[in-house]
Amino acid sequence: MDHCANCQFELSGSFCANCGQSVKSRRGPIWQVIGEFTEEVFAPNSKFFSSLVDLVFKPGKLSRKFIDGKRVSILPPVRMYLVISLLFFIVFEIPTVDVSEKNVYIGDALLGKEEPAKGQATLSFFSTVNSDDPISRWVNDSFADKKELMLKLEPQVTVDRIFYNLENALPNAVVLFLPLFALLMKLIYFFKRVLYFDHLIFSLHVQSWLMLMAMIIYGLAQINIQWAWLSALVPIYLAKAQKEVYRQTYWLVIPKTLAIFFIYILLLTLVGVAAMLAAIMMFGD
Repeated sequence: MDHCANCQFELSGSFCANCGQSVKSRRGPIWQVIGEFTEEVFAPNSKFFSSLVDLVFKPGKLSRKFIDGKRVSILPPVRMYLVISLLFFIVFEIPTVDVSEKNVYIGDALLGKEEPAKGQATLSFFSTVNSDDPISRWVNDSFADKKELMLKLEPQVTVDRIFYNLENALPNAVVLFLPLFALLMKLIYFFKRVLYFDHLIFSLHVQSWLMLMAMIIYGLAQINIQWAWLSALVPIYLAKAQKEVYRQTYWLVIPKTLAIFFIYILLLTLVGVAAMLAAIMMFGD
């Protein structure tokens, strides 16, 4: 009788009864490995396909299944998030800024010009009118060692490097956003006595759906801008997902949805600011 390659337990099926490892070997010719992966992911009865359908068309269904312990039949939330976020950051590349067409400020440093050009738009990062306020002083002090290098290099190179750093920092910042969003859900549903872990699962699925819908809406809007109306589905989906997961009536869910929606935007803005700050701090390292 064959034995599991991982724990040497006797095999009696497609998976080891002791450790759960698949009997199939992941080694072999590359075409065989690719074929097995494609079959698992894109087969009509695959976890990926069925989980994707549930994520898009059945708000809260995946989270409810996971919380109820029905986990074998669905794609793990973290894996789904990683796949969708990878596609998201490939589709949405961060465009750089043409310094010749804009007055670009990093803190109090104007890149590429001694004086701002009249008639050109101004793009400011961590620059304020009042340079004496505590936040402005902290920003300028933080950028002090970067300022000399920024002004020494060709301005377009400086901006391109900062935006390259931003592309690297933003995915990490979005990952850190998830536990914050889960904490928000914990506070809003404090009296439901739901585990923080369950809120985190809900956050993973909601964020996965939002990124997926952003890609779908973006693609459709390239054909016809009127497809942008699909963004109105965001609060509707969020409300229905909460009702499914937290088992509350719409009278309770709707006001919570409005609060979550606005706080979500605020948190996402803070994450974007933190990512940009990290990108500037990494400049020259």
